[in-house]
Amino acid sequence: DEPPVFSRPISASYPPYQATGPPNTSYMPGMPGGISPYPSGYPPNPSGYPGCPYPPGGPYPATTSSQYPSQPPVTTVGPSRDGTISEDTIRASLISAVSDKLRWRMKEEMDRAQAELNALKRTEEDLKKGHQKLEEMVTRLDQEVAEVDKNIELLKKKDEELSSALEKMENQSENNDIDEVIIPTAPLYKQILNLYAEENAIEDTIFYLGEALRRGVIDLDVF
Repeated sequence: DEPPVFSRPISASYPPYQATGPPNTSYMPGMPGGISPYPSGYPPNPSGYPGCPYPPGGPYPATTSSQYPSQPPVTTVGPSRDGTISEDTIRASLISAVSDKLRWRMKEEMDRAQAELNALKRTEEDLKKGHQKLEEMVTRLDQEVAEVDKNIELLKKKDEELSSALEKMENQSENNDIDEVIIPTAPLYKQILNLYAEENAIEDTIFYLGEALRRGVIDLDVF
């Protein structure tokens, strides 16, 4: 007699495997969706432990690995029948990777732009402070210029007054005798002034006579 053969429903399908990266070549697919043979007289193992190997007798090879249990006849999540990942999964993975890279670059650019903006703000504040200082300096210079102009006008007036006073004094000195200008307030002061003038005159005369004798202008008898 032929041993009984248990197989899964052919209509069972496998949805695409939801992976976040490119396919891994070291990945070992699960039990293929074909016929899963068992030894004669034993039903499928429902406890989740590995099933017994059986030589290949159908279109699908039997697995010999003890790391994967036999699959019950239900729909599971796994790779496609040929062991590859669908294009939609690869596209989603690539889109996710590109999005992460773009997000990282965008954050880097935003940080750099924010740093430049902060530097520009500090520069703007420094320029505003410098502009305010310059305005204060210009205002102070305008005040000093106005004060200097006022002092110049005042000095011009004083110079005119001094010029008038000097001209007046020169006219008086030309018209008046110095002896008549100096008049003591009392007779005693006048006597003292006359004696002082005579003494100075005698001293000047003796001095000039001595110089003339020394230079040989006059002789000793004349001296």
